[in-house]
Amino acid sequence: MRKKLRFLLSSAPTIIMVAFAFTAPAYAAGSGMPWEEPLQRILESVQGPVAKIVAVIIIIVTGLTLAFGESSGGFRRLIQIVFGLSIAFAASSFFLSFFSFGGGALL
Repeated sequence: MRKKLRFLLSSAPTIIMVAFAFTAPAYAAGSGMPWEEPLQRILESVQGPVAKIVAVIIIIVTGLTLAFGESSGGFRRLIQIVFGLSIAFAASSFFLSFFSFGGGALL
């Protein structure tokens, strides 16, 4: 038993050196995680020209509804929520350039 243990302990450095010598290096340049590409497409879709047009139309419609509509209670609250969400979705593309932050702000 002692001979086997001594043999394993004496050959362990050699085995480790051979393992390190014949392994391929693992560089950090990979293609990324599998969910990055679909999320990037969603981001481009939300910030694209169609999203800007839709957000501006929704802002105009909800603003006119709040200004001229006779709404009360839950419907008025629903219109306010839609108005807030359309502003939130349009903020990354429309309002940053509106307030001259378009060149340096990254979202």
